[in-house]
Amino acid sequence: MKTEAALEALADHQAMPDDLWLCLRALQGLVASGQREAARATAEAFAVAQEASTAAAEALLTVAGEAPVRRYGVGEALLHEGAQDDTVYVVLSGKARVLRIGVGELAHLPAGAVVGEVAIVTGSLRTATVVAENTVAALVLSSRSLATLCRALPAVYVRLRETGRARMVAQLMGAQSIFGGLDAAARAALFEQCLPVSLPRGTAVITQGEPGRAMCIIASGFCEVWQAEADGTERLWARLGPGEVFGELALLFDRVASAHVRTATVVTLFALDRQRFAETLARFDGARERITELAELRLGVRAGDGAPVLPTVSKPPPAAR
Repeated sequence: MKTEAALEALADHQAMPDDLWLCLRALQGLVASGQREAARATAEAFAVAQEASTAAAEALLTVAGEAPVRRYGVGEALLHEGAQDDTVYVVLSGKARVLRIGVGELAHLPAGAVVGEVAIVTGSLRTATVVAENTVAALVLSSRSLATLCRALPAVYVRLRETGRARMVAQLMGAQSIFGGLDAAARAALFEQCLPVSLPRGTAVITQGEPGRAMCIIASGFCEVWQAEADGTERLWARLGPGEVFGELALLFDRVASAHVRTATVVTLFALDRQRFAETLARFDGARERITELAELRLGVRAGDGAPVLPTVSKPPPAAR
């Protein structure tokens, strides 16, 4: 990074001095452009502000100076949805796009943004693909680099966790979901109790006729809903993708599953079992009622009803690649 760009990165950090990723971006620029004294002063100031020891400043300088920088051309992927990877990237320059199969574009990421943290904090496969919108340079933080930072600055993992979970809550439990009537605290609390699960294609997630055990939110990949007919054949009713929920009717209305749900691709989902679902909703006044009302409105079901009327799919969409 040239001196001018390094100073620009430093100015961005100084405008938001508590942002770890902007700090790392500034440190990398200062070290790469030979401004080591300025880099040390910046690292020490950040450590003091975080009430950390001098070891924290050394860890920041070490990671900023030793972590590799990768460059990506327009359209080149930094990471791929469905991959198993524990690397985190800090965008040093350029812009990147976050894409998810079945959803499209989720976000634009500017310089100073961090990507890849969701898989780290949830233990899941990659839930999105990130591609360079223009020429991108990114600082590559391996699990070893992250461990170094976490030991010196315990708040690093907390921030990774907060960033990752905030993104997933916004994407999977937003205004258009059945959780849209809940306030931010209730949605965050529900997601906090979800367990990440990654499943191969063809896995039976829910079996028709069995008691409902969990509500599942699809983070990436696709599931298919099949219903058994009286003659023993099965009919495809729906194909579910990222952000869609299944299994919630059995929990809300205390019923057995009305259909089979199987993975059509590799799938990452977040599951919330019956007990945690009930206990979490009980902490927030009217939360269960609001979710139930929205489920009734959108699915046309009420407590005591039989199987819901599911949307018919005459021909399955092509499998996601």
